[in-house]
Amino acid sequence: MRRLDFREKHPTGGWRVYPAAEPVLRDNGLSCRGAGEQHGALRHTSERRLATHGLVLVTEGRGRYVDDAHPAGIEVVAPAVIWLFPGVRHGYGPDGGGWREHWVLFEGVATRALESFGAWERTEPVCAAAPELAERVAPVFAHLRRVLAVPGGRGAMLAAGLSQHLIAVVAECAPAAPTWQPPGVLESLTATALVQMPVEHRARALGLTEAQLRAAVLGATGLTPHAFVLATRLERAQSLLARTAAGVAEVARQVGYDDPAYFSRLFHRRVGMSPSAFREQESRRAHPPRP
Repeated sequence: MRRLDFREKHPTGGWRVYPAAEPVLRDNGLSCRGAGEQHGALRHTSERRLATHGLVLVTEGRGRYVDDAHPAGIEVVAPAVIWLFPGVRHGYGPDGGGWREHWVLFEGVATRALESFGAWERTEPVCAAAPELAERVAPVFAHLRRVLAVPGGRGAMLAAGLSQHLIAVVAECAPAAPTWQPPGVLESLTATALVQMPVEHRARALGLTEAQLRAAVLGATGLTPHAFVLATRLERAQSLLARTAAGVAEVARQVGYDDPAYFSRLFHRRVGMSPSAFREQESRRAHPPRP
């Protein structure tokens, strides 16, 4: 597709909506505080501080971003993502050729969890994105515009979900890290997760050091090898409880725990209910009462 010439074809324009604050969504998850789309020779923001998080998706054109940590600026070349953080003084905008941007403002306690799982890095406010970013985000913003057109709780709830979906799309459109990944690491951990084995032995079986194994698993999943093994075991345990009649002690044994009491405590802590309660819940879903 030919690069758009904003100076000739697209005067500055677009749309923007700023919904009312929703404390319930903010205090329990995520709340959308604004969204829009702009294109053309846009004015540069300067010396701005936001009270919320912001996500700017540049899908056409190029320009520059600056903040206190990057006074010389960072070049922005579409497709690219700009992350904005509460209280951080910043500025950004296109060069003389203009650009196209989509943006969303969001806040809430869920931002802490999203950041901890690597949705963004504060030290990297500008990130390159895969070429499919534009086609993937355009329908989401069209939907966001529709749900924000009518004030009210339902629209706010839908906008919160769409905002989180946009964050997920951006994560999927991030270019793959250029770090070396040993082949078969996750497959090997998954295959042996139900076997009691020290991490050093798992690493040795793959011809790696513990540090190399940790780096490989963290890079691929955001989890340590121990956490990955635990998650795999609990997923298997839930499947066995839901799909078989095996007792809790037998399920514990099959997923690598010789002590059923320890397994039950661990399951309750991680899943939020006992193995027996989980089975009862899932068996009811699988076999609804007859009318």
